[in-house]
Amino acid sequence: MTKKYPPTSPLTNFSPGRRQILATLIAAVAAGLTPSFSRAAEPALQLPKPGPRDACPVCGMFPARYPDWIATVLYKDGHAHHFDGAKDMFKYLLNMPKFAPGHRKQDIKAIGVTDYYATQMIDARSALYVIGSDVLGPMGHDLIPHPDSYDAEEFMKDHHGKRLLKFGEITMEMLLGLDKGKFVLK
Repeated sequence: MTKKYPPTSPLTNFSPGRRQILATLIAAVAAGLTPSFSRAAEPALQLPKPGPRDACPVCGMFPARYPDWIATVLYKDGHAHHFDGAKDMFKYLLNMPKFAPGHRKQDIKAIGVTDYYATQMIDARSALYVIGSDVLGPMGHDLIPHPDSYDAEEFMKDHHGKRLLKFGEITMEMLLGLDKGKFVLK
């Protein structure tokens, strides 16, 4: 099991690949060169944060206690549901009659998940998710969100991920498999 420790320097907020890019940038500036970039970091998604009493509608845990794993569904009326990881967020979205009676998918304004490396909120619909890694979330095996394929592929190499998934590829069968420590990859 790999444990996620708090960052010890600003560079630990970046994937190993991005740290290499930053090291190259620092060396170029030190040599008096003007570097150029082809990759721009995505701005953080601005969603409300869970309060200490906000409970995950799927499992009942308190997401505020797990800031590196928070996922949020924000409705057009300003109401938000918070989750202690992407896995429970997807369970909610895939079974709204059970977990969100009275709410409709068409009323959702934004969906966010916490990027594993930068620990900032990113758009869940455009994020990529790694299944089957050695990283455990607050509820055990989870889907690990990344903003792009570069970070996701680095993570898969570093943490033995089994498959990379897009938002629309995630199924309830996969989520229930994660609960049992099994990685359903179809």
